[in-house]
Amino acid sequence: MREIMIALMLAPIVLVMPYLMYLHAQYLKFKNEVPRFRNEADIQKLKILAARQMRGTPTGLKIVNYFPFLIWLTGMVMGDLFWLDLLLYIVLPYLVMLAFCIVIGSPPVKIQEFEVADQNLESQRDHIVHVWIHETHPDW
Repeated sequence: MREIMIALMLAPIVLVMPYLMYLHAQYLKFKNEVPRFRNEADIQKLKILAARQMRGTPTGLKIVNYFPFLIWLTGMVMGDLFWLDLLLYIVLPYLVMLAFCIVIGSPPVKIQEFEVADQNLESQRDHIVHVWIHETHPDW
């Protein structure tokens, strides 16, 4: 039973890391296509990127944040898991994921630094980035 619980604790991180790499690849593709915001078409591409990246994130975060800890807690109650398991199979993988996220950076923050052709496009970009960071669903 211990091995199954360890696998269940590691599963969310193992699934989320490739998803994070996929999201980063989407950002890099966008960055190559739109090095600066020149027109409304570039803003539309940003809206599509933000909406795609916002779609699965709330559910994914809930699973990654709570599921491993609940499995560990269940294992502690059953006597199959111990405090060291919390460190090795939850804290350590989360630190690896955190380091990865710090290294690649936040796409919305990076996009906010893109050059913009005019004030109207800048206000649209800032609104999209604000929604992307602070909301769970796009409002456009």
